[in-house]
Amino acid sequence: MATTLREAGLDERRIADPLGQKTPSVARHYSRSANLADKNRETMATLEKANARRAKIVIPVAEKRQTRYE
Repeated sequence: MATTLREAGLDERRIADPLGQKTPSVARHYSRSANLADKNRETMATLEKANARRAKIVIPVAEKRQTRYE
């Protein structure tokens, strides 16, 4: 159950609750064999999109200075 929930993207606290565990460390132990490759790919894709978006809106410092004095 813990492995399936971890692969589904739940955090350790949410996994620990239905297992009846007081701390997330036990959930971490029971879900350690979870295959997170797909989740990691999704995370990296999200990060790349965010970085691309941020790169478009950032104005280099040199351009900012020129704009102020014009």
